[in-house]
Amino acid sequence: MVIDTDGSIQRIDSLKTAYAGAPDLEMDIFRNDFEDALHHPHTVAAQMRGLATLCDSCRSCPVVGVCGGGRYTDRYVHGAGFDHPSVYCADLEYLIRHIGDRLQHAVREERAHSE
Repeated sequence: MVIDTDGSIQRIDSLKTAYAGAPDLEMDIFRNDFEDALHHPHTVAAQMRGLATLCDSCRSCPVVGVCGGGRYTDRYVHGAGFDHPSVYCADLEYLIRHIGDRLQHAVREERAHSE
C-alpha cells in the first residue's frame, strides 16, 4: 500500500505504468483505515498471486519457476488486463537460460579443477 501526498491510499506505485488510475482504491486516510484497504477486491486479488494466477503460456514455460511470470505491471495489455506474459518475456527467458548455462559451465569447471 502507498499513502499518496493527498492522503489517498493506493496500491503499489509501479501500477501507474500500466494505465491511468491502476493503483487507485478510491480510499483515503481520512475516511478509511488500512483494514479497508487490505480487504479491497484489488488488494485481495494481488495477494492471491502464484503460478495458478498466471496465463497459460506462462504456466507452461520451462523457466516460470525462476521468473514467476515477470513483474505484474509488465503483463498489462490495454483492454485485456494483466492475464498475459510479460512484455519482456523473451528477454527474461534469454537472460535466465544464459545465467543458467554460465552457472552450469562454472560448476563443471570447478569440479574438474578440484578432482
